[in-house]
Amino acid sequence: MFYVPILGRLRLQDYFRLLLAFIVLLLEPLFRFVFAILPPLKWLVESARTKIPLFKPYEPTENTADAKIRESALANLSSTEDFIRFWNFPFQPHYVTTRDGFILSLHRIPFSRQENQRRTLGLSKKKSQMSIDSVTWTNRPVVLLWHGFLMCSEVWVATPDPMESLAFTLADAGYDVWLGNTRGNKYSCKNRKLKPSQEEFWDFSMDELARYDLPDAVNYILKITGAPSLSYIGFSQGTAQGFSALSIDADLNKKINLFIALAPATKPLKLKNGTVQSLINTTPEVIYLLFGKKSLLSSAYFWANVLTDNTFAHVIDIAIFGLFAWNSRFMDSKNIIYRHLYSYSSVKIVVHWFQIIKSKRFQMYDDSPSIVTTPQQTGVPRYPTELIQTPIALFHGGEDTLPDIPFILQNIQEPVLQLEIEEYEHLQFLWGRGQSKTVFPAILGLLAEYSQVWADAQESESDEPELCRTVPWIAIDDIEALLALGQRRENGKLVGSKISVAKALEHGRVNLDDHATVNQPRVYPEQRFQRDLEEHFEDAQEYVD
Repeated sequence: MFYVPILGRLRLQDYFRLLLAFIVLLLEPLFRFVFAILPPLKWLVESARTKIPLFKPYEPTENTADAKIRESALANLSSTEDFIRFWNFPFQPHYVTTRDGFILSLHRIPFSRQENQRRTLGLSKKKSQMSIDSVTWTNRPVVLLWHGFLMCSEVWVATPDPMESLAFTLADAGYDVWLGNTRGNKYSCKNRKLKPSQEEFWDFSMDELARYDLPDAVNYILKITGAPSLSYIGFSQGTAQGFSALSIDADLNKKINLFIALAPATKPLKLKNGTVQSLINTTPEVIYLLFGKKSLLSSAYFWANVLTDNTFAHVIDIAIFGLFAWNSRFMDSKNIIYRHLYSYSSVKIVVHWFQIIKSKRFQMYDDSPSIVTTPQQTGVPRYPTELIQTPIALFHGGEDTLPDIPFILQNIQEPVLQLEIEEYEHLQFLWGRGQSKTVFPAILGLLAEYSQVWADAQESESDEPELCRTVPWIAIDDIEALLALGQRRENGKLVGSKISVAKALEHGRVNLDDHATVNQPRVYPEQRFQRDLEEHFEDAQEYVD
């Protein structure tokens, strides 16, 4: 194999790839200028897109007049608040200042659509006399959802179908739902002393997300709600944030009663794209030379606005196929959801991920990497994930090329549940078709078992077991079936199960007969569940319709 002298740790082909990356990044501002002064170009690109059959063109799931009106309305929504209010949920913005000065935005859905309607119309009784925008609410279990890399809270709610949104499903099931926003993104781009125009503002890696963002957000939420603990659900980098924070903060383990990891990431596998792999093999200085030391790919917002919805969705499909070899199946309405895929983050976090991939360790940021570094030579501390005491549940895709699931299982205590959705890749855990049949039932079952709800003195005297909170479109039987599959054991060891979303969509549910022998499903108090259903979901059929 041929190496260039002196800089010999990169192959010759790596240098060609890096040169190509430099050329593309130099030309991109020129393309931006041309599209900015010649708006009709976007229609030329749209016409060309329809003639390039790289991916299946967008087709609406419904072709009715009402569906077209709804899709048009969704296309004009631009924020988390817009989507939450569009689907008739209550919305509260909250702000927490981290110990190092960043001001994070937290978005709260305190109760269900039905309860929101009751309060709005003034039809509710004693508990509903409170203001809709009241900061505190009653004794509901608290759940915190955290997005992935280069994202914001919009990914949880930007959906054409609220029944396929985890945030909306949990709110309708009776949970107090909070959506986190990582420092630097669209909603958390403020600091007490620094401005986004300064390099110092963007001088943060995942270490700061673990030390400050997650613990400070959890402390704020528990203070506001009065809850003894909360459940944490992370997606992609949101799971890395959970793994890292819980591994170094023993007190945080007492405040998070359950950690659900969707498309979990600690040490990603080797990327499929040769150019990106060449960047991983180089030093941070080269990456900073390419992208600067501030926000990564900030021009994405420009292209989202200048290209047509379908063209932008097509570009994203091509990009993620080139990077990760994902085919993006089982995802609908990409022209809507992809517009809310990107948000700002620091280049330093990219460097941190590249260091993790190169070292093959889930480690802290290396402030002084050498030109040739091996795992044996590095003195950078790793995150001791085996010390996590919070129960962990893993949901991952059978076709996801990023997570190293065996590595995760080797470095944490035995999870309480493990489910693999065979046809899912990565983004399907945000927007995948069939989540309400393959993922959400198991999450609702786990939350019923681990989330804490507090009550007044009179209620606390009752010996009645806790209810399983759910929604009209997810049956108790489905919750029991998914839990049984995800908690399947062989020879005393948790092995979980693989589930086909295609079969679940075909049959309308996951069929236990399609799988190996599973544990006896748990039985929830049906009478209490029915009472809760009647209380929270009067006229629930309108949601299903």
